[in-house]
Amino acid sequence: MPLRSTRIDSGSVQGIPCGNPTFTVFKGIPYAAPTSGRNRFRPPQPVASWSGVRVCDAFPDICIQEHRNLHMPFGQFFFKEFYPVEPVRSEDSLALNVWTPAQSPEERRPVMVWIHGGGLGSGYGHEMEFDGEAICKRGVLLVSINYRVGPLGFFAHPELSRSNPSGTSGNCGILDQIAALRWVQRNIAAFGGDPGNVTIFGQSAGGGSVVSHLVSPLSEGLFHRAIIQSGTFGVSLYGSSTTLADAEAWGVEVCRVLGRTLEDLLALPAEELQAAFGEAQRKGAGQHPRQVLDGYVFHKQPGLEIARGHLKDVPILAGSVSGDGGLMMIPKKEGEDFRVTMLRTRFGKDADAFLARHPLDGDGAAICQELLKSASIGDISLADAQVRNGRKPVHLFYFDPVFPGRNEEGFVPDGTAYHSAELWYVFGTLDRCWRRFDGRHYELSATMVDYWTNFARSGDPNGEGLPAWKPFTTEEPMMMRLNEREVRGFPAVSPELEKYFAFVHEHT
Repeated sequence: MPLRSTRIDSGSVQGIPCGNPTFTVFKGIPYAAPTSGRNRFRPPQPVASWSGVRVCDAFPDICIQEHRNLHMPFGQFFFKEFYPVEPVRSEDSLALNVWTPAQSPEERRPVMVWIHGGGLGSGYGHEMEFDGEAICKRGVLLVSINYRVGPLGFFAHPELSRSNPSGTSGNCGILDQIAALRWVQRNIAAFGGDPGNVTIFGQSAGGGSVVSHLVSPLSEGLFHRAIIQSGTFGVSLYGSSTTLADAEAWGVEVCRVLGRTLEDLLALPAEELQAAFGEAQRKGAGQHPRQVLDGYVFHKQPGLEIARGHLKDVPILAGSVSGDGGLMMIPKKEGEDFRVTMLRTRFGKDADAFLARHPLDGDGAAICQELLKSASIGDISLADAQVRNGRKPVHLFYFDPVFPGRNEEGFVPDGTAYHSAELWYVFGTLDRCWRRFDGRHYELSATMVDYWTNFARSGDPNGEGLPAWKPFTTEEPMMMRLNEREVRGFPAVSPELEKYFAFVHEHT
């Protein structure tokens, strides 16, 4: 009989049958207390226990975020693809969902924990493209989580830091994720999962969150493998994190612009507070911080840790999609060639040394062109650094099928695999998309689910009947191409990128 009920550390829970009734889904299990009142802007607090049986038959509210995230770049495109309806938002949303194929808690099956994307400003764990049935079919459990996003997830202020035992503030969204991973360690065995075989995976900001856990000392021992989907291309060496002092200064500026105290912000209803943060941004306070270098959650810049090969020593699967390149925006700097700006973002003070060796009127131009067009540069950098430091294998992929249906919003050209497009394939939910996929796309999806779950099981995506996927090595730097026409390996590093990496090796 399928495992329909079980007991966890906060009480008894009962799930419901999936579409395939041999699997069970437990929806909306709280892993931390509501974040309203004095818990707002605090690290996640323990969930209250309950008596009786909690029936987990409805997905949780989503974390407070801007209404349909109207200011998200390319918002209308993504509304059509993934967000045709908007769920209820509240501060009682730190919950997770578990899909299990197990019939008893003794089975100890592999576990995959999904961290959604959305720029750390939007999204939730039960978006319509996410589902656990295809993963359960391969004998693996899926856990998807909510975590605080936007200003409510990353607000920092000196008064908050002084009241926090860690002496820091901000990073609540990342601390939520860590709390969920700790919940998995304590409770997943009750669902037939193996706490000693946990794979974290995420896409876009969720992939960047996976990088965060590969860096943060607070995530040590909470997972054993990692999958990064479109999560490294935006992680620069010097510019992807904020110092605690700058994050706190942003919080002070928000209060000044709004004419409110920290106590006022704690007392406001959540929806009013979300609107107030939007008002503060329009009045010049700027964007909320993301990952904060606070000396607690993060000790060092994630981008530098990637380049140095100092991530946790676990097997990694990482890749990007062809449409990711459209998101690689280079900020304009008055009077400076945009290529120089890009190099300063990548190398900081070492950019001048790079240009002295590779001038823009020489081979530096070709190297910059390769960097600009390659959505995979972050993935290759990660793999190159890990293997040079003797870490566990890294498998790379590049996803570029031809997509059916017109992209009327103009985000990407028709037929391009847009940013986030692989989600339908990874979760086997092509039939939920408005696009008319054919049999070749369904075959690609089945292959990708096989690769992902094989990796979760053993750290190696290969399996019977699948095209061989070689790990990245310095002698043979390979990447797997995934599209509906072919699935095959190809060289990941061009001659231009070889020069780029030679410089990286010397300076990091």
